[in-house]
Amino acid sequence: MSTATDRRTRPTQVRASLPLLLVISVIGLGLVLLGGYRAGYAAGLAGTPGTLTVASCGQPGEPGVCTGVFKATDGSVTDPAATVPASGHPARGRTLDVDRLGAGDYGPISLAHSVGWLALILFGLMLAGSLPSALLGRRAEHSPHAARAAGRLGFAVLALCVGAGVFGVMALVLSLTTG
Repeated sequence: MSTATDRRTRPTQVRASLPLLLVISVIGLGLVLLGGYRAGYAAGLAGTPGTLTVASCGQPGEPGVCTGVFKATDGSVTDPAATVPASGHPARGRTLDVDRLGAGDYGPISLAHSVGWLALILFGLMLAGSLPSALLGRRAEHSPHAARAAGRLGFAVLALCVGAGVFGVMALVLSLTTG
């Protein structure tokens, strides 16, 4: 009884939601780019990896910024006044694995950060896949081939969502256990 009305209003609803899905997809692509950029540095694959010998940190018990001497692994750079965000309160004299992103810009190298950025990449891919999934879903009503493709893409988007959740939880557990 109401299927005729639903079929006529469905294309209008899909057309109305396309700008929102386009914005969501663009945000997803931005998250993929940001996550890929930062994951390379968090894994020590980009930039200049090295160590920072802690001279001082922020307030005890609060995450903050540590300062100290940065020495590149290859010996090419030494910075006596480097600052890096640090979780916890590392003791004076402790060495932290860091990556030099640019002049005066340092970030921690850790598995927890790398896995966290990977979770963001997967989440961004899930958001970016929402527009093609919706477009294929719209065509699925009239084409069995489009229906199969929409089903496969929908499964891929769901798998990306689950993967992002799993890697996000892994990053959280790693950050709590490796203080």
